[in-house]
Amino acid sequence: MAVLSAVFMSFVGILTETSLNVTFPTMMKQFNVALDTVQWTTTGYLLTIAIIMICSSYLNERFTAKQLFTVACVDFMVGSVISALVPNFLILLLGRLISALGAGISTPLMFNLVTEIIPHAKWGVYMGIAGLVVAMATTLEPAFGGITNFYLSWRWIFIFATIIALVVFIAVILVIGKYHEQVKINFDWLAFVVLAGVFITLTVGVNQISKGITNPLFWLLLVATAVLIWLFIKLSQRSTKKLLDLAVFKQNAFVWGALAYFLL
Repeated sequence: MAVLSAVFMSFVGILTETSLNVTFPTMMKQFNVALDTVQWTTTGYLLTIAIIMICSSYLNERFTAKQLFTVACVDFMVGSVISALVPNFLILLLGRLISALGAGISTPLMFNLVTEIIPHAKWGVYMGIAGLVVAMATTLEPAFGGITNFYLSWRWIFIFATIIALVVFIAVILVIGKYHEQVKINFDWLAFVVLAGVFITLTVGVNQISKGITNPLFWLLLVATAVLIWLFIKLSQRSTKKLLDLAVFKQNAFVWGALAYFLL
C-alpha cells in the first residue's frame, strides 16, 4: 500500500508536467502573455523538479518516508489550489513552482521505497512498474490536458490533481511507516546552489536560441554554465559532504543509459 501511494503521487506529479502545453493558446489569451512567457509554467515546473531531485539522497537519509510524503502532498496540493484559482499569470507560475517542490520529492521517493520495503529478488519487477507509471503519465499528459481544457477548463487540470493528491495524503497518514533510521548529515549548500545555477543558466540559455544563435545572452549563459560545472566538480572533489557522487559517471552503463534517457 505504501508503494501504491507513492506510485499515485508520482503519477499525478508527472501527469501535470507538460499537460498544460496544449492549453497555452487559451492561457495566452486569458492572461495576455506571449508564448515565450507562458511556456515557463512548464519549464519552471520541470526545472524546479530537477533541482529538488538533486537533494533526494540527502532527504531520504535525513527524514522518514512519511515526513517526506506529507510535505510532498501538502506542497503539491497547495500549489495546485493556487494554480486552479489564479487571477493572473505570475500567481499561476508561483503555484506551479510550489507544486513542483512536491513532485520533486515524491518521484525519487517512489524508487527509494521499492528498495527499502520490497524483497531484493522483486526489485526488478517493482522498478519496472515504477518506470511504467512514469512512461504512462508522460504519454497521457497531452491527451489529459487537451480533453480537460476542451470539455471543462485548464483550471480543472489542477482540481483533478488536488483531489488525487488529497487521497494519497490520507493514505500516507494511514499506511506509511518508518522504514529506516534517520541519519543526521550535513547538507552541502554551496554545491547545491552551484548545481542549481548550472540547471538555471543552461535552461535559460537554451531558451535564448529562439532569438538567434548570435544572441550574446545565449553565449554568456553558455559560458556561465561551463564555469559553474567546473566549479561544482572542484567542490565535489574537495568536499566530504557528497551532494552528487561523480564516480557514477565512470560507469559506462550509467552514462549511456542517462544519455539515452536525456535524448528521449
